[in-house]
Amino acid sequence: MLMYHMVVEQTYKYKKRMYYDAESNTFKEKAYDSLSHLRGFKQPYPYGWIKETGTPPGKHCDVILMSIKEYELGDEIPINIIGIFARNDGDHKFIAVEEDRSIQTYSQLSDKEKAELHRLYPRIDKGEGWFDKERAFQYLEEPARPK
Repeated sequence: MLMYHMVVEQTYKYKKRMYYDAESNTFKEKAYDSLSHLRGFKQPYPYGWIKETGTPPGKHCDVILMSIKEYELGDEIPINIIGIFARNDGDHKFIAVEEDRSIQTYSQLSDKEKAELHRLYPRIDKGEGWFDKERAFQYLEEPARPK
């Protein structure tokens, strides 16, 4: 089984949206607030990309880590992919936990964790939604991932 890693691109301690600058191999601040601050997240769930899928600004897959641990920008964390928020625009958000956590799929998250995720993306259009691990891997294995 392939091992996946998350590269942290955004943490709760940065109010502004951070992004990875591949030319300088650094993280930089954008002008607008991060979505987690705008939507009033109560937990520090870090955001980033799945290392094995590419690197921004090129093709890559975004991921939200369901963890209250503190991480720094650029940290690489071994993860288990447990679900996905599938979006019509192709900018899907994978959901993961640290590899040592016993959660195996999205439906096993606590109601509190699911509520936090739903706060991040409260609007769900037709064809979109929160899905378990099986659907996440269908999207992950698509030969031409959007981005």
